[in-house]
Parts: sequence; C-alpha cells; structure tokens
Amino acid sequence: MSAPNTTLFRATRGLLWLLLALVTAAALIVAGVTIALIVAWPDVMAAMRGTPELVDVTTIRFPLGILMLLLIAVLGVAAYIFRQLQALVASASRDPFVIDNAARLRRIGWSLVTIQLLALPVHWTASSIATAGSDFSQMGGISIGSLLSILLAFVLAAVFEQGAAMRDELEGTV
Repeated sequence: MSAPNTTLFRATRGLLWLLLALVTAAALIVAGVTIALIVAWPDVMAAMRGTPELVDVTTIRFPLGILMLLLIAVLGVAAYIFRQLQALVASASRDPFVIDNAARLRRIGWSLVTIQLLALPVHWTASSIATAGSDFSQMGGISIGSLLSILLAFVLAAVFEQGAAMRDELEGTV
C-alpha cells in the first residue's frame, strides 16, 4: 500500500477546522441577530420601514423568526458534517477502507439530505418576506450541486463499505 500524502491530510484537517470555526461563528451571529431582533424589534421596524428589499415589515416578525431558526438548524447540520469529515480524514490518513468510514459517509449523505430539506422552507420563508427578484428572496431552495453531493456521499459510502469487505475477505484468506 502506498504511503498517504501527510501534507495533503494536514492541509485538509486545517481547512476543516477553519470551516467548522466559520460555521460556528455564523451560527453565533445568527443567534445574536435573532436575540437582537427580539430585544429591539420596535427600533428594527422603524429602521426597516423604507427598505425596498422587504415586502411588508409589519408582517415579517413570525416568518423572520422561523427563518432564523431554520438557518441555525442548517448551520448545526453543517457543523455535524464537518465533524464527520474530520473523523473521516483522520481515519483515512491511517486506513481509509474501514467500515466506520462508510458509516461516516452515509451519515454525511443523510445530513446533506437534511440540509436540502431545510433549504425548501428557508426558500419559502425568505421569498415570503422579501420582494421578488431580490437576493434575499432567492435564499435556499433545491440545488443541483447539493443533489449531486448527496449522491456522491452515498456512492462513496458504498465504495468504502465494499473496500472494507474486500479487505476483510483478503485478510481472512491470508
């Protein structure tokens, strides 16, 4: 078996930690904005009255709250995906074709499905708050790239599972 590229694995680990930190920071920002909106709602309403981006500021309190909760959920699932990827990279640097890696890839696939399902109400909520055609109204929705990522995660999980089974079979015959 060839030696793993330790530089590549180290760089990947560092990048995953950075991405996890960014997702955590984004979740904290969304939570902070949510709390600020709750505390300062009348002031926020006064400031947003002339905003061309939003449909009707008097009716957005509930949908905006739902949107913030959905965004926190999406970021939580993204953090879970990055933790699974960290474990996968750590394991793959030692021995990639183990059954645990197949399970990790399958969990990543299901997490991506969850994000895609959460993206639908994110889109519906954002489009009900914002004017048509605005960047805010285009948030969420079905993504071809996400669907391809889901398929890739499940296919790779099957490949890793098959690789682990072949290795176990080979070790049993030696």
